[in-house]
Amino acid sequence: MDPVADAAALITDRYPDARWALLGGSVLDPGSRTAGSDLDIVVCVPDDAVGHRDSVRWRGWPVELFVNTEAGHRWFIANETARRKPTLARMIATGMPVAGAAELVTELQAECRELVEAGPGPASEAALEDARYGVTDLMDDLSYARDLGEADVVRSVLWERVGHLALAAAGRWDGGGKWLLRELRAWDPGFAARWVTARYDDQAMVDVARSTLDAAGGPLFEGYLRQAPVVDDVPAVVPPVVVRQAARAILLDAEGRLVLIKRTVPGRAPYWVTPGGAVEPKDASVEDALRRELLEELGATAKVVRQVFLASQPKDAGVAVSHYFLARVVSMDLTLRSGPEFQEPMRGTYDVEHVDLHDERALAGVDLVPTALKAFVRTNRHALLAEAAGS
Repeated sequence: MDPVADAAALITDRYPDARWALLGGSVLDPGSRTAGSDLDIVVCVPDDAVGHRDSVRWRGWPVELFVNTEAGHRWFIANETARRKPTLARMIATGMPVAGAAELVTELQAECRELVEAGPGPASEAALEDARYGVTDLMDDLSYARDLGEADVVRSVLWERVGHLALAAAGRWDGGGKWLLRELRAWDPGFAARWVTARYDDQAMVDVARSTLDAAGGPLFEGYLRQAPVVDDVPAVVPPVVVRQAARAILLDAEGRLVLIKRTVPGRAPYWVTPGGAVEPKDASVEDALRRELLEELGATAKVVRQVFLASQPKDAGVAVSHYFLARVVSMDLTLRSGPEFQEPMRGTYDVEHVDLHDERALAGVDLVPTALKAFVRTNRHALLAEAAGS
């Protein structure tokens, strides 16, 4: 089993439009790889795709897929590192390109390497106080426990909390599961060894906990205070800002065929999209934008039934939203196509194709993006056909 070749084949099969894909994790190191090692693959998809996480099996491998646009990946990196856990940043920093254009990820990989190497910096005073209080309280619970089952639970939680406190006090990255031990070993192998040994030895546990507390500022019980928020002062939740809107059509003709555009771009496998595009300032509404786009891309007019699907993804400081309308072709003349995409050869080709929705298998082999839209259309094809026919 070749993890690199198998990862590349998976991306070619399932994400042919990927801008880039990276294989990460211990599977890249023959000395660390085990019989249970999985393929951790970070995939960057085009901006109009919908991000997701997926767990699959491929050629005998368990596979974890982290799929998103570049903006989406950056959002998760910022979110995770704010919690002092560089999970995605580390996968990107150390990953091996297996698909797409490697040069497109070079800048992001460099940023992630710098971020991981720099560390999270000192934990906030409040965070350290919370951690100190938690460890202090658990030590008391362990000291006075009478129930053996309760004592074992407290011992387990205390042991893990001590590891997290040690990393926070040292200004190091935190981790969960096996990564807690890996982060401790990266910081102080001697401490990590004492911490592991203390797991089933109460006296060793107390000694490690006390020394960790002392390094973090000492035990904390008396004087620990957290003010509950005053209701009037609770800030209102600020909804995300829509920074980009697009209008697209799930467009059916009189024969019940879905009208799609096959995109063929240099250096990328063909993929299919629904007709439509960005809402422009000159458009009076999202529906007006859709009608304009249909005329530009297909030379078509259509009866718009209603909006049936919505997709969004992080973009810049807000979200990009795509509105999908069920529509029925009234007229179509491809000689009237006039959009700017047809004037720029570097954009590739835009071929119009039809997929019969009466045939359950017809859409299965079409790489329609975003994948969530494809799933929606396949699941609801009978309802879509009925609504379009009755409009």
